[in-house]
Amino acid sequence: MRQSLLLFFVILCFVSCRSGQDSPEPDMEMQHPDWYILRGPENTEIYAVYGDIDGTLVVTDRYRAYYSKNKGKTWTQSTFDSKNGLLGFAVSNDTLFTLDTQTMSGDDPGNRYAIRPAYFSLDGGVTWDKLTQRPGIPEMKTPLNYGFSANGIRFSIDEIIQPVGTIEYLGIVTENGRKIALPQQHALNNVYFDQKSRLYISASAPLCNKDGYVQLCNKQDVRGTLYISKKPINY
Repeated sequence: MRQSLLLFFVILCFVSCRSGQDSPEPDMEMQHPDWYILRGPENTEIYAVYGDIDGTLVVTDRYRAYYSKNKGKTWTQSTFDSKNGLLGFAVSNDTLFTLDTQTMSGDDPGNRYAIRPAYFSLDGGVTWDKLTQRPGIPEMKTPLNYGFSANGIRFSIDEIIQPVGTIEYLGIVTENGRKIALPQQHALNNVYFDQKSRLYISASAPLCNKDGYVQLCNKQDVRGTLYISKKPINY
């Protein structure tokens, strides 16, 4: 009897371990020929991104910062801690800064920017220190809803404001009218290009049309989504 119970326990452990090994990593939940599709570390949207999928990748959900060094398979919360939040990133002389204020301009309608540096990092976003003195720190202004490819083409979030005030996100559009659709529907937050001209798009969890209303496809899993083009985009 004891031998039978021991054998059953060993089989159960093996099946459990096997099941855990077969679970998809966050970046493997969706396969696509053109995009790496990563999911965020927490049940919140991904609001902005900085870095390089081949090195250190940093994302924020507005209030916390996370980094990954293994292409989004695992995320670690960084030492960033501010009640003012984190609206975007900027870099100057190899130093990465957090920007804690979002602004819009009447002279530039429809575009959003992150301004006002608050914290800085010397290791690509792994650890952060507060800017206690601002003299000598240049003014910083990072666009959130558009970015430029390596050859200077502007890529913007393509959105339509409906008569009822809701926003429909169509994907990405270039300044010359070329459109890029995404595999799923999302609320889109940020457009960013790395130094290899790969396009990064920070977004909400996937959205679905249910009974005429756009809702979260899975209300139990609302982790944000990060799209990264597998090839450089220069057009």
